[in-house]
Amino acid sequence: MSMTMTWTLGEHIAKARKDAGLDQTQLAKAVGIARNSLSNYETGRSVPPFDVAVRIATACGVGLDWFASAVNAETAPTEVGAVSDSVRPKGLEPLTF
Repeated sequence: MSMTMTWTLGEHIAKARKDAGLDQTQLAKAVGIARNSLSNYETGRSVPPFDVAVRIATACGVGLDWFASAVNAETAPTEVGAVSDSVRPKGLEPLTF
């Protein structure tokens, strides 16, 4: 039986860092951020700005698309709900007289 596992962005960041053989202090220094900021990204307390995510991905040797897959998995249900609640398919407008 196959089980699909969805990782959060923070889990992706932590895995990329560990796979690169870096501790939080080393990666934070390489990226130019505080270690506690990196810790907050990994635990999901905050989300890195795009430029920081790019630097983290580069420092860890992973593609930004790998991080993006986590963002998409986390936000897709919310985005779909928001869109489907506000968009009505063409032809199904309420009748007006």
